[in-house]
Amino acid sequence: MKNILVRGGIEFIAVFLGILLSLWVDDYRDSANVRKNKYNSLDAIVLEMIDNKETLSYIITQIEYNDKFTDRLLEAENIINQKLTSKDSIWNANIIPLGNKLYVNAYKNMVSSSLLYKISDKELLYKIQSIYEYEINNFEWWVDYETKFIEHIDIYIFKNLALNKKGYNWELDWNDKLTLGGIKTTEFRNIIIGNRSNRDALKYYAEKLILSIDIALKDIMKYREEA
Repeated sequence: MKNILVRGGIEFIAVFLGILLSLWVDDYRDSANVRKNKYNSLDAIVLEMIDNKETLSYIITQIEYNDKFTDRLLEAENIINQKLTSKDSIWNANIIPLGNKLYVNAYKNMVSSSLLYKISDKELLYKIQSIYEYEINNFEWWVDYETKFIEHIDIYIFKNLALNKKGYNWELDWNDKLTLGGIKTTEFRNIIIGNRSNRDALKYYAEKLILSIDIALKDIMKYREEA
């Protein structure tokens, strides 16, 4: 009887230890999968940040390039004496939106999967959240505002300047007195100056965002190396 009890106790302990081991293996496997998915998601965010940085750099370059055309447009007499192709270049540089929305899918996927909150470095977590939740949103507010301001320019054009049909598009009629008078008004000058100010703000926040991205990329690489 005693041997039976001892044997039964050993079997029970063996089964119990087997269950514990199985649970530990499952937990370890789950932790390993979470860890793997977390780093894969971070790698995706790195690529997304690099793409966004390239987009921001291009926007800054375009704004700097177009600034000189804004100066020429504000000098009404100067633009009137320009060749037609130069006039169109100067004009188009001031009425085409330069801002662009940024990529955020990698970040959204990491949030929805809760993998973002598996980042143990809370300072790094805060930097990533700050970039996506605040800085990108702030930058894109100016992108939307620039678009709305361009629409305001279009309204002025249709009311006060002369147009010619060009294929599926339209162009200014530089030979019409309505156009020549319309670009000399205080209202038009204020609209163009306002648009330039918007682009200056867009450039400022783009430059600021690039700096934040550079810092975050270095910190992510460090976090990956220390893992």
